[in-house]
Amino acid sequence: MKSLARGVIKTTVIFDQSLLDEIDRVNPYSTRTEFLARASKEYLEKLKRSATDQQLAAACFEAAEEDRIENGEWENITLETWP
Repeated sequence: MKSLARGVIKTTVIFDQSLLDEIDRVNPYSTRTEFLARASKEYLEKLKRSATDQQLAAACFEAAEEDRIENGEWENITLETWP
């Protein structure tokens, strides 16, 4: 497709007519293009945050497991020296 300006590419996307009608009814922006660009950016950010949240949850789970193991070791040591 032909580039309209630096960093802007014209493309063709197929949508159901009902989706386009709904976009036209609720679109707060001056053009459908602006709506679709902003909606796409927001959705991409949501996907990125979701992936980051999943990575953080996995890291927290691993750290919690390491903490449980270490706490168990210290608990045994503490009980051994308890009078």
